[in-house]
Amino acid sequence: MGFKYHIDGTQEFGYNPINRFEYSFYMYMNTVKRLTSLYRCASVLDLKGYVAHFCNIRLKSFDTLIKVVVEHKDYLSSNCLLRMLGDSVAVFRLIYGENDKDLMLLRHALYVIDGCEDNLKVLPEEDISKGSVPENELQEANKQIRFNREHRQRLMKEAQEILDHSPLQVRNIKAFDRIVKDRNWKFKEFKEYEEKGSNQYKWQESYELIDCCKYFNLLSYISQYVHSLSMSNLVIQMDEQNIQGIVAEAVGLIDKLHEYTLDFFKEEYQYIMEGLLDPEMRDKIISCFDEQHRPTKVMWKNGVMNKLRSYN
Repeated sequence: MGFKYHIDGTQEFGYNPINRFEYSFYMYMNTVKRLTSLYRCASVLDLKGYVAHFCNIRLKSFDTLIKVVVEHKDYLSSNCLLRMLGDSVAVFRLIYGENDKDLMLLRHALYVIDGCEDNLKVLPEEDISKGSVPENELQEANKQIRFNREHRQRLMKEAQEILDHSPLQVRNIKAFDRIVKDRNWKFKEFKEYEEKGSNQYKWQESYELIDCCKYFNLLSYISQYVHSLSMSNLVIQMDEQNIQGIVAEAVGLIDKLHEYTLDFFKEEYQYIMEGLLDPEMRDKIISCFDEQHRPTKVMWKNGVMNKLRSYN
């Protein structure tokens, strides 16, 4: 499979893949909760705030995924969620894992504009006329459409501010203008080019950036379920083997996203780690271990403190 079909470390969790996933989930939950308490604003102009809330949305999706697996045993929907999360991790790595701050901001702004422009294409430019929806719902529907259009336009305006002040215009104005014109946030190199595809990561290539699909292009394969192709019409039971496979991929993705998040928020590392000492969060995490391997509260505290000392 994409990451590792057999999940590393399951022995400590009683060979239970769900417990192993929940350990990673609660660890990431701590990170996301600490970050969103620091950065409450998700403005496009507030990069750390935007990224913190990007992570919060993905945390909720991982929570939904495991509920679909455990509670509903829905193999089709779990694969659709897995594909979406794989794309999200690849996007995070490409944009917010960019080492050059100016290039990161360029990718960030274009990512926002590209998404908003696509969304605006499907939102009516004018109010819905009578007859399209029931009369008693018409006013509320038009109010919601106007709100959504104004929201997307505001995001695009904020992203445009980033582009207007980009020092990359001095570095190479022709490359900058072409990349901006194409909304090419997936560009491979900051350079001029003739064809957009010649300087743009394909989705499969972006999966390879996160070390997924090295031996088998799983995320592209499960697009069968997303697009309702032939595999989506087969009745596949959510048996132990299928659960193991999906959860293994979910563990790989959430661990990767956590790694990238901590790398992005290096300055907040100590604050994030201190959250692991909170009794409620600590108890959630250590409950994932089996009785033989479950650390005591003292052991857990010492482990966290050692991580902090080694980081400093």
